[in-house]
Formats: sequence, structure tokens, C-alpha cells
Amino acid sequence: MKPLWKNVTLWSLTLGHFSVDMLAGAMPIVIGLYLKETLVLDLAQIGLMLAVFKIASSLTQPLFGYYSDLYGGRWFAVGGVLWMSFLIAIIGFLPDFNTAMMIAGLAGFGSAAFHPQGAAGANVAAGPEKKTAGVAMFMLGGNMGYAVGPILAAVIMETVGVRGTALLALVSLLTVPMLYFLTGQAQRSAGVVERKASWKIELNPAFTTLAIVALILTMSLRAWSQESFSAFLPQYFVDIAQFTRERASLLSSVMLFVLAFGSLTGGMLADRFGGVRVMVISMLISAPLTAWMFLLGDYRAFYIAPIVGFVSGAAWPPMLVMAQGLFPKNAGVGTGVALGFVFAMGALGVSFSGWLAEPVNMGLYNAMLMLCIIPVITALTAMLLPNLNREKVKAPAVQPAGAD
Repeated sequence: MKPLWKNVTLWSLTLGHFSVDMLAGAMPIVIGLYLKETLVLDLAQIGLMLAVFKIASSLTQPLFGYYSDLYGGRWFAVGGVLWMSFLIAIIGFLPDFNTAMMIAGLAGFGSAAFHPQGAAGANVAAGPEKKTAGVAMFMLGGNMGYAVGPILAAVIMETVGVRGTALLALVSLLTVPMLYFLTGQAQRSAGVVERKASWKIELNPAFTTLAIVALILTMSLRAWSQESFSAFLPQYFVDIAQFTRERASLLSSVMLFVLAFGSLTGGMLADRFGGVRVMVISMLISAPLTAWMFLLGDYRAFYIAPIVGFVSGAAWPPMLVMAQGLFPKNAGVGTGVALGFVFAMGALGVSFSGWLAEPVNMGLYNAMLMLCIIPVITALTAMLLPNLNREKVKAPAVQPAGAD
């Protein structure tokens, strides 16, 4: 198996992931700052439009994963980028809120189509010995896309206005030919035999009912805590620590960038030492460090935030591979469940965290400290998961996204 840095299929999928998540990361800027002015939107309409995009891009992922397992990966991966790019391009030209909301929802289907087969293809393209590292590399592209998207959208649209969505989408469209031809070329040169998943979804016998419940809880709790920290960390340091908005945003960005590289490292460590071990250690370390960062509440948070981001990021690649391993013949379904349903549960967790942070309830200070307990609970549920490295479960029988 070739080194990951020479794996053309894996690089092309990572690039596609960067493109899709760059557009997804840009959506709050596009809608909340620019469509707000041109379409005269209130806060409720902004929240509704973003929610429609989020729901469409998350809850439909298991369905897209199922059909991509059946019919092959290339057009679900390539088509997802193409579809999303086209619809984001036109959203800046729309005349009213209802039309814009419909287009935002349809654009979400592009993200939902890409992610399951993209991550499943990364699993297979990396090979059974490096599958978690391959998925981590794939996730690095997405994390970097989320980090770059808001910045790029602000630069473009501040220069050319709301119709800069067309230029923003063009950046993503430039990756489509590479994604299509490089994945196809890599598969032909490797002589990969086309294999399609069964219509019947089968569960891995290594997972007991308790392990399946533990996996759902582990991913849901992790998504709840991580998305809540991302959502409320800037507000915490503005309200409690008296940071400026620019300084608080910088702290959040530092965590996001370092988290991406923590994910890559976590994937490599999981292949060597086991995914469960990496998940448990990651979450047990991140909990006290996060609490310490909030308790300090001053400039010293900038010293701790990179460590928190790096350690927190290490847990997610083995979780995703674990979800793929639950469906040995339908890795796209496993990916769709992990990236779709669980992120939707994370979004509900953010809403609950926001309710707790209200002054009449716990208040922001106490709510953020309470959230630091969640990674400890998540580590306990992760201990109930099977060690797939030890079980030597075969890699999912799906073709990489380079297959037609």
C-alpha cells in the first residue's frame, strides 16, 4: 500500500471535502451578513434558513450513503460538489426569502451526497492498515474548509457584494474535474475491482446491542459538547472574560485550526494503538483542560486553547471508522449515520446548552463548566465499544469514490 501522501484517490477526496465544507462554513456569513441586507431578513428568518440547510445536509446522509453503497461512489462524490456549488452560486441572485430558503435546503443535499461516500472511499483507498489515518486525512480537508470558508466568503463578498456567491462557488467548482478524473485514474491504475454493497444492511457481529447503544451515545455526546464549545466559546470570553469580539474570534479560530491537525494525528495513532484507546484518552485529557481554560478566563486561554483543540480533534476519526465498521457491507450508511444523524443530535445539544446558558437557568459561566463533564461521560461510554483492531474486522466491502 502506497504512503498516504502519495495516494491520489485520498488526496482528491480530501480536496473535495475541503470544497464542500468551505461552502458550508461560508453559509452563516452569506446568509447572516449579506442576504440579511439584500433580502431584509430578521434573525428568525436567518436562523430558519440556516436550520433548513443544516437539516437537509445532515439527516439525509444515511439515505445517500445507502444508495451510494449500492450504485457506486464517483457520481455521489463528484455530483455532490457540483450540485452544491451551483446552488450556492445562485443564492446571491435570488429575489426573496422563500426562494432563498428553498435553494439553501436543496444545496444541503449536495453536502449530504458527498460526505458518506467520500469518507467511505477514504477508508478503502487508505487500505486496512491505515484506514483511520486515511479517514483522518479526509477530515483534515473538511476541517480546513470550515475554517477557510467564512474568511474567504467575507473577503469575496465584501469586495463584490452579495453576488460574490458565484465567485465563491467557482473556487469549489475548480476541484470537480480533479475529483472526477483523479479518482478514476487512481482506480484504473490500481486495478480495483468494482464491488457494490448488498441491498440488505447487515450489522457487524462484533457489536452487541450494548455496544451499538454505546456508539450512538459516544458520537452524540461528543457532537453535543464539541459543537456547544464552538458555538459559545466566543460569547463566553466576551461576556465573562471581557475579551473584544476580535480577540474571542481569534481564540475560536486557533482551536478550529489546531483541531484539524489533531484529527489527523488521532487517526494515525488509532491505527497503531486502537481506536477505543485513542478516544478514551483524548476525552479524558480534554475535559480538565477545557475546564481550566474557562476557569482562567484571561489571556492564558491562548496557551491552553491549541492543546484543547488538538486533543479534542483526535477522538473523531476513530469514532467515524467505528461507525463504518458497524455496517461492514454498507460503510456509506455508517458514515451517513455518523456525520448526519449524530451532527443533528449535536445541533439539538447546542440548543439545550443555549437554554441552560440563559441567566434564568444556569447562566453562561456555569453552563460552560457543566459541559466540561460531558467528555468524561463520553469516555465512559467509549469503553463499552469493541476494539475493531483486535477483532481484525475486514475493511468495508465498498468501492472507493473513484468507481463508476
